[in-house]
Amino acid sequence: MIFRRFAGSLRRQDWTAVVVELVVVVLGVFIGLQASNWNQARTDRSHETVYLAGLAKDVRSDIADIDEIIRVSTLRMSAMGYLIEQATGVPLPFGFDSARGRIEIEPSPPYAANDPNTIGVAMFILTTLDGNRLAYNTMISNGDIGIMRDDALVREMQAYYSRVDKVRTFEAAMEISRVKLVDAQQQAGLSPVDAMSATQIAKAFAHGPALLAAAKNYWLYTNRHLKLMKDLRATAQRFVADIDKEHP
Repeated sequence: MIFRRFAGSLRRQDWTAVVVELVVVVLGVFIGLQASNWNQARTDRSHETVYLAGLAKDVRSDIADIDEIIRVSTLRMSAMGYLIEQATGVPLPFGFDSARGRIEIEPSPPYAANDPNTIGVAMFILTTLDGNRLAYNTMISNGDIGIMRDDALVREMQAYYSRVDKVRTFEAAMEISRVKLVDAQQQAGLSPVDAMSATQIAKAFAHGPALLAAAKNYWLYTNRHLKLMKDLRATAQRFVADIDKEHP
């Protein structure tokens, strides 16, 4: 309708009417675009709120998983440290120098030789991080990372999940070390569920050079794993705190 009026005004050379019609058209288009942009912005803010809530939930779940991994790894450090010290008769170092600099040994409580829990199982159990990343994966697959307004938070999110991936890569290598220890135990006639005292198992390690070497390697992997988990936990806590600032 408006275009017919516009065409008629042109034929009549009614320039005032032409200008009025043009203004009406331009204003209509502008208002329409603004309304569309407003609706899109409102939708984006709604999606952003959902993603932030999901991210906070996922990271808090990660923290709970990390706490359990730290607990299990600390117990393994204690058990393996006891066995290695008893088998070698030499105290374990508190740290040592390497090509990458000083490596500190993560503290763990002394292992009680009369602990009713079998020391073999303490060494055998390996708890790893699966990672809770539903919100992050959904955001990436939907191409919605651009709706996040805080660029610093986006970088922090990407850095956090990059660190999670690095931890999981390390855990894959750690699993290989664990399998080597289990193989060495089997060749020595030992099983994680054997009803043997810690002292008896330590004697078996003392008489098995391959077994002892595999235990030392796995002890080092466990130490590194524990350090990575503690660092990741601190990173996760900072990340979720920053999410809460953005989305109280």
